[in-house]
Amino acid sequence: MKNLKNILAIVLSATVLLSLASCSDDNSVSPVIDDPGDDDPIEETGISGDMTEITFEEGEFYEVTGDLFVPEGELVTIPAGVTLEFQEGDAGEAWFIEVFGSLYILGEEGARVTLTASDDLINSSKNNGIGQLWGGVIGTITTGDLVIQYTDILHAGGTTREENAMAQPATGGGGELDAGDASYAIYFVREDGERQDGIFVLQNSRIAFTPDDGIRINGGKTLMTNNTFEVIGGTGGDVVNIKAATSGDFAFNLCYNVATNCLKTADTGPGERGRAHTNFYNNTILNSGFRRAEPGRGAGLNYESDGYGDVYNNLQVNVRFGLRLVAGESEPDVSRINYGYNWYYGSVQTIVDEFYPSTNTSSVGLIGNDPRTPIPATDVTGDPGENDPLFVNFDPSGFEFSGNSTISTDPLRNNIEPIPAGADFHLQPDSPALTGAFTGFDFVHDTYTTLDGSLTFTPPAPAEYFGAFGTN
Repeated sequence: MKNLKNILAIVLSATVLLSLASCSDDNSVSPVIDDPGDDDPIEETGISGDMTEITFEEGEFYEVTGDLFVPEGELVTIPAGVTLEFQEGDAGEAWFIEVFGSLYILGEEGARVTLTASDDLINSSKNNGIGQLWGGVIGTITTGDLVIQYTDILHAGGTTREENAMAQPATGGGGELDAGDASYAIYFVREDGERQDGIFVLQNSRIAFTPDDGIRINGGKTLMTNNTFEVIGGTGGDVVNIKAATSGDFAFNLCYNVATNCLKTADTGPGERGRAHTNFYNNTILNSGFRRAEPGRGAGLNYESDGYGDVYNNLQVNVRFGLRLVAGESEPDVSRINYGYNWYYGSVQTIVDEFYPSTNTSSVGLIGNDPRTPIPATDVTGDPGENDPLFVNFDPSGFEFSGNSTISTDPLRNNIEPIPAGADFHLQPDSPALTGAFTGFDFVHDTYTTLDGSLTFTPPAPAEYFGAFGTN
């Protein structure tokens, strides 16, 4: 944009410049930027650069025309009702928000914040249904807090460029990704030897349409509740891929049509070892795990590589594999995993057979196959079609899957359908899943407080029903 601005200043007359300014979108904010080569400032549509120099106003619409960043040590707030629409760069670039300080995106129930691609990108041939149309919200090793509430983050996961933080040591090691890789919608990191304070909170938000992981967390104190995750990953990718030194509570989330796992914890990556402690409770997971071609991947919930935590009250419906505690060299810290009171529904035998991964040798999990990890009597399981949780408006009985041995050719490998219009995953008043869940376990952290003490978050108490929703 700066090159274009200079060319216009030299070539075009003041009259043409004024006519261009008059044609700008009335709904977008157009900051006035000084041109050192001109006596008068010219108006440039769109925002980019240092976010501390942009005044975000509640309810306003902004076109993003370059990478945005929060400087180290600074705090930026995006208030309720704001829309950031990310344009495509002149050379096809996907623009990122890079967070070196703290970022609070504070939507409200009736005034959500939206981060999305431009209409031109969404309606173009680049939109294949799994995002990669703009970058993402990228935390770094200097990030303080990342707090996101009542926010829709759609069509993210754009291609990383060499100059992006994702390809630099700022995201851990020599860079979390290489130039040319698809990114994530959200990234947060606490590298070993770098700062460990601050929090990452995501609540009441929607992440949809990404080419790989929706969220990758390489360490940090994290609370993630009451979110909707939809069509995450192409041929692979987890909703939340949780790595070493991440500790926190993940509850009352909905995962729908995910490539691999909804939630996965592994004590690997650039963070400190021995602190991958995550609780997964009262989550609802549907129609997930089928776009990952490998025969042993695709659990709804997954612990491996010394990860650990409490896993209760989750409702898994037509998921390729149930709770998977990975066997072999990558097994989790079994001594610190507690699980049970999870509800499973499968419409066909091939799904029922994998409630506890065992029939396919490459997918074997520990539950039921190791004396340390028995099948819990408190789980709700049954034959195909049994234990329908009775959603208010969603019938799982028609789901079809040929089996893990044919996953590479199963139609589900290409299924990227979003949540059906009108679907309601609350439970009917006569649902058998409304009672019987377990509430007698502790949170990983009782509170999550921002660095300046201005915001404190408390994990929601576990519910007596299974899944993320009770009755309306």
